[in-house]
Amino acid sequence: MIKLVLAAALALFILGDATAYATDEQPKVKAVYFYASWCSNCKIVDPILDKARMQTQNLPVQHLTLDFSNAQTWDKAMEIALDNDVVATYNAYAGTTGMVVLLAADTGEQIDCVNRLFTVGTMSLAFERAVERVETLAVGLRDTGSMVCPTGRPAP
Repeated sequence: MIKLVLAAALALFILGDATAYATDEQPKVKAVYFYASWCSNCKIVDPILDKARMQTQNLPVQHLTLDFSNAQTWDKAMEIALDNDVVATYNAYAGTTGMVVLLAADTGEQIDCVNRLFTVGTMSLAFERAVERVETLAVGLRDTGSMVCPTGRPAP
């Protein structure tokens, strides 16, 4: 029974459905996880991200997973990107895996990125600071300029 519950939870995570947080507030941040089953960095990020999500479940953060494991999951990832208004970020980083891009939910502005180098504590803090930036900084001033975010195809 426990294996079935764990398998169902993992399937929901991998398939990329949006996860709700524990508040009734609209999301202020979208955390978009670029994932693939074959990604060695994802195997490191997964448990860290799971624990950070639990620690920050009361924050207004919508978690999305875009799975690039195979052709079918790429199609599903595009649907999720369209349904959740993160197409610019999808276009910027499609195929790049093992990272979470934090976006302002109101504008889609990129705020920060986290990856396997983050601990549970620093990843949780990144989620908290992203929400704080959305709440306190003007549009256009929210990007941290993080060196963790890949270069080459930055989101607009």
